[in-house]
Amino acid sequence: MSWLRRFLYDDQNAGRRLCVAAVSMRCDPALEVNRGKMVAQIKTILAEHPDVDLIFFGEAVLGWYNPANRPEFHFQTAEPIPGPTTEILAVLARRHQVYLCFGMSESRAGKLYNSQVLLNPEGEIQAVHRKQRLKEETYSPGPEPITLTRIGNIRTAMLICSDAASLDSMRALRRLRPELILLSLADDEDEGFFMAQCNARLYDAWIVTANRFGDEGDRHWSGHMVVSDPLGELRVAVDGCERTLVYDLGFAGSGSWLKRSLRRLFTGLPLFFELLKNGKQLRQYF
Repeated sequence: MSWLRRFLYDDQNAGRRLCVAAVSMRCDPALEVNRGKMVAQIKTILAEHPDVDLIFFGEAVLGWYNPANRPEFHFQTAEPIPGPTTEILAVLARRHQVYLCFGMSESRAGKLYNSQVLLNPEGEIQAVHRKQRLKEETYSPGPEPITLTRIGNIRTAMLICSDAASLDSMRALRRLRPELILLSLADDEDEGFFMAQCNARLYDAWIVTANRFGDEGDRHWSGHMVVSDPLGELRVAVDGCERTLVYDLGFAGSGSWLKRSLRRLFTGLPLFFELLKNGKQLRQYF
């Protein structure tokens, strides 16, 4: 099957590449502690992997995240955008010529948003995605199901956790056809990487997730993260620890209409039978 995979999507010989570091982070209740930890992790990642182009943190990593029982955590760690954290991290982005993407609680015009920020190598706020599909009442919904931007010359979609289970987000991703999907998570588990595998087979795109790890009061975050390719394969899948995943993505381009159609068939048929087999597990996410 390797020859077929190379024919459908040959990322090894791709002319465009992006080295991504995705972080599963253990968070503290205090904003300043988390900000300091992010700064330290960024410096460590770049010292060990100087070729990294993007460092990616998960959802709302400036504080604890417990939407059902302790929503006050979100208010305690909220900042405006731009604000102290974006300004500190912008200096690092500019100094090291790297993209930084991270989740935070955003205070804006009297409302609170669950936001994901993308800083570019010039230290500019290039994009902000505000989570639209909410499971908590603390936050206001964002205006768009996904946020589309570019990282270098890579067409990139940003979304946050349960946004991925929104039909609006699914339709937008299928219509806009990003090459890379950055999915930030505050997700306690994905048994058998079931949802990661479903997402991998849906969008004809690279997908990178970043999560949080550890106990936060009565919540435990498992830290699961994946890197999946446009052919629906989980290239890397980790769980149960605080760690950084570094992976070099190769972007081969979409190719001809025939090749795109064959990729859809190659990934879609296994997905169809997987959904039939695990319909009960799927319903937990919708």
